[in-house]
Amino acid sequence: MRNTLVTSCLTAASMALIFFSQSLSAYTQDQQTYLDASRALENKQYGQYRTLRAKLNDYPLAMYLDYNATMADTLKLPGKNALIEIEKYKGSPLYNSARYRYLLTAGKAQRWRDFLVISPDRPNDVRLQCYFNLALYHQGDKKTAFEATDELWLYGKSRPNECDPLFALWTQAGHRSQTMIWSRMLLSFNAGQHGLVSYLAQKITRHKTEANLLVSVYKDPNSLRHTQRFSNNAAIYGDIVEAGLRKLALSNINQAISLYKKYHKLHRFGPEQDASLNHYLVRRALIFKVEKQRSHIDSMLPKLKSDELFGMRMRWAIGEKDDATVAKYLNLLSPEGKADPRWQYWQIRITGKTDAALAQTQANILSQERNFYGFYAAQSLNAPLSMNDDGLAFSSNMKTKLNQDSGLARVSELLAIKRPHDARTEWIYLLRRHDNQTKAEYGLLALENGWYNFSVEASIQGQQWNALNLRFPLAAQKSFAKASKHFGVNIDEIRAISRRESAFYRFATSGVGARGMMQLMPATAKETARKYRLLYNQPNDLYRADNNIMLGSAYYSQILKQFNGNRVLATAAYNAGPHRVKRWLADSKGQLDVMSFIETIPYTETREYVQAVLSYRMIYQQSHSPNASMFTTYERDFAY
Repeated sequence: MRNTLVTSCLTAASMALIFFSQSLSAYTQDQQTYLDASRALENKQYGQYRTLRAKLNDYPLAMYLDYNATMADTLKLPGKNALIEIEKYKGSPLYNSARYRYLLTAGKAQRWRDFLVISPDRPNDVRLQCYFNLALYHQGDKKTAFEATDELWLYGKSRPNECDPLFALWTQAGHRSQTMIWSRMLLSFNAGQHGLVSYLAQKITRHKTEANLLVSVYKDPNSLRHTQRFSNNAAIYGDIVEAGLRKLALSNINQAISLYKKYHKLHRFGPEQDASLNHYLVRRALIFKVEKQRSHIDSMLPKLKSDELFGMRMRWAIGEKDDATVAKYLNLLSPEGKADPRWQYWQIRITGKTDAALAQTQANILSQERNFYGFYAAQSLNAPLSMNDDGLAFSSNMKTKLNQDSGLARVSELLAIKRPHDARTEWIYLLRRHDNQTKAEYGLLALENGWYNFSVEASIQGQQWNALNLRFPLAAQKSFAKASKHFGVNIDEIRAISRRESAFYRFATSGVGARGMMQLMPATAKETARKYRLLYNQPNDLYRADNNIMLGSAYYSQILKQFNGNRVLATAAYNAGPHRVKRWLADSKGQLDVMSFIETIPYTETREYVQAVLSYRMIYQQSHSPNASMFTTYERDFAY
C-alpha cells in the first residue's frame, strides 16, 4: 500500500496475542526455564525467579532477564558503578537501551557527574544532548556547553521541555542574539510553526518592525503584492519576501511566480537566495504541470541546472508525446544523469527515430543491466535478461566463524521462543558489527535457516546488490502457493508485491497503519475478508503470514479484475488506490504507450513501486519461466 515506510512497533502484549491461538511448539528445557523466569519476574515472584535464573547462567538470553531484574537498581547507582553494569550488555540492543534510561534518569535528577561518566561524548538524542550540555555547564565547561546550544536552539520547531533549563542559562549569559532570534523565526516560518513565529516576534527588539511584518506575511502571504511595503534594500526584507513567496506558492503558484519576477527585478535577493527560491518555485510549478508557467519554466531550467527538475520537465513532455522537449532536456543532463538507466532508455527512444543502428547499440548496452529499463531493453532485442548474480553459496565451514558472535545465538533463541521483533533488532545490531563480506555470510546463514527477512536485511546492510538469493528468497512458499491457487493470481506477482511492501517481514507496520507482509490497511482487510469470506477479526490478524497473504492476494485479484487483467494498472492501484489510477487514465486520455504511462505516474513512490514489482517478478520467474514477458500483449498494446 501507499506510504509503506516500514517500522516495527509491536508491543510484547500484542506479540503474545498473535501467537496465543497457535499450537505451542516444544521448547528446550532452557527455553522453558527462561519463559518461566520471565513470567515469575513479571508477576513479582522474586524467590521463584531467583531459583529459575540460577539455572540459566550459560543461556544466551540470560542478559535479558538480568536487564529486567536489575535495571531499576542500576539507575540509582553512581556513574562509575552503573558503567560496570551497563557494559555487561555491550554488543546487544540492551546496551543502548540501558545507557538511554540511565542518562535520562541522571539528567532529570541533575546528577551531572554521573551523566558524563556514562556519556563523555555528545549523545544523538535531543533530550540527552540538552542534558549533556547542562552537565558540561555545571562541571565548569560553559564555553563548550553554550557553543553546542547555539545549534540546538536554532531549529524551526519547539524543543523538548528538557531543554528549557539549558536555554534559560544560555539566554541569561547573553548568547541569544537578535540575529539568532531572526534566523529561528525564518526557520519556524518555513516549518509552518505559527505559534513559535509569534512567540519569537515578542522576544526580538532590534528588528521589531520587520518581525511584526514577517508575522503579518505568515497570516497573509498574498500581502507581498504590495511591493512598496517591502521596498527596503536591507537583506532582512529579502528574507521576509522569500519566506512569504514560499508559503504563497503552496496555495497560489502563479501569483508566487509573478511576484518573484517583480522582486527579482528589484534585486531583493542575494544570489544564493535567489537561486534557491527560483528552484523551489519552478519545482512547485512542475509538480502540478502549471500550463501558465510553461515558458517561465523552460527559460529558468537551463540556469538552474538540476537533473531533478530536468526529469520532471521530461515527464511532462512524455505525457504530451513531445519528443523535441524530451531530447532538449536529455542533452542538458549532467554526466551522472545521462548514465541513469531511466534516461538511457528515453535517449534510445529519441535516437531510434533518426538512427536505428545507434539506438540498437545503445539498447544492447542497457540490456546488460539488471533493472526495469535493462529488462525492457533486453526483451525488445529478444535477448536473455542479464541477472548479474554473484551466486553466493553457503558452506558449513562458515558456521564456526559466524557463531563467534554471541548475538547469533540470541537471534536464534529469540526466534525459538517467538520474540520476532527482539530477534530482528538483535539481527540488525549483529550485522552492524561486521564488514560487508561477513554480512553476506550471515545472510547466507539466514537463508539456510529460513530467516528470509533477515537474508534481505543482510543484503541491504552489506550492499550485496548482486546476491540475488539473499535479496529475493522464496519466503512463505506454502502461503503464496495456496493464495495463488485460490485466487488464480500469478505466484510471482504476489511474491514480488510482498517483497516490495515488507521485504517479507510479517510484523512490518507502515506509518499510516498498513500491516504485514503485503501491507494491508485494516479497513481494506476487513472489507476484503467480508467479500471473500476470509478469516479476519482484528488488525493483529494481519501479522499472521498466511492470513495476510490470503487477504492481500484477494485484494490484488479484485483490482486485477477491475482493470481487466492489466497488471501495470493493478500494481499501481495496489500502491496508490484504484481511484487515483482511474484519474491518471482519464488525464492521459488513451494517448500513451505502457512505458510512457509508467514514466508519467505523478507519484514518485508509485512510479518506482510499479517498476520494482514488475522487475522483481521478472527476477523470480527466471528460475522457471526465463522467457516470460514483462508485459502481456494486452498490457503492451493498451492505450493508456
